[in-house]
Amino acid sequence: MMNRILYTSFWIAGLLAANLVNAGPKLDPQTVLKQNYVAFPSVSGTTAPLTIAARFTRPAGIQAPVPAVIIVHGSGGVDERGTLYSQALSSRGLATLEIDMWAARGLDGGLSRPKHVKDTLPDVYAAIDYLKSRQDIDADHIGLIGFSWGGVVAMLMAGEQQTAPLKAMVANYPVCWAYNKVPGYPFTRIAAGRQLMILSGVEDKYDGPDDCEHLVQQLPTDSQSRVTLETLAGATHAFELPRADSLFFDPYAFRGKGGNVPIRYNPEATQHALQLASQFFVSRLSD
Repeated sequence: MMNRILYTSFWIAGLLAANLVNAGPKLDPQTVLKQNYVAFPSVSGTTAPLTIAARFTRPAGIQAPVPAVIIVHGSGGVDERGTLYSQALSSRGLATLEIDMWAARGLDGGLSRPKHVKDTLPDVYAAIDYLKSRQDIDADHIGLIGFSWGGVVAMLMAGEQQTAPLKAMVANYPVCWAYNKVPGYPFTRIAAGRQLMILSGVEDKYDGPDDCEHLVQQLPTDSQSRVTLETLAGATHAFELPRADSLFFDPYAFRGKGGNVPIRYNPEATQHALQLASQFFVSRLSD
């Protein structure tokens, strides 16, 4: 069993800050969550081992092991989205593990990020190993949800050949145009036993209008049957962030031409995405 550091542990009631609660499903007032800040080692390429910090959340009062979902942040780092989806999933009886990939690397987020998404896949395998080491987690029923950079992680993990007990992945706005075009970003199959949901926004300026649909159509028929694509009207990139409208420059935006990507909070799309993701994980991680 790998070593882990428990930084702090506390009990929290089910309600979070008002703006997050109003955006998504509310917890039952009687629901209590057990939350720990943890850390575990990750081997990253040729560099020295990294220590990945994470927030582990589990519904209290359930004696049996429960399924778990790994939450992978976007280029900006850990933010409100992780809390929002953790709340929604925990309210449905699932544990979550929200990892912080940037702190261990001394990165600030935004364009201060690794050169390639594959550089962070070892963190996901380390998170899986950590969850498997916990007696309160059902190690055969683990999922993953990621936003933007984390969405790309989900797409790559969907076809990874290495043994990993990931049964379900949700990729939020994962920059669909880039796969099979940019070196190192293949998307040619969904590994047996895995299911993938892609949540894309009509107003996401990383992609063209039909890029995600065309990407899925290029998969073999058996892989297509394991993919669910949901396109949300009025949704930009990172539409769940409850902040003022903003622009974010990324050289991968606009199908790789680069430019300023608009980010606008959309509470209706957020509510829909939370429901879709929660239902997907409950269904796929309960069999």
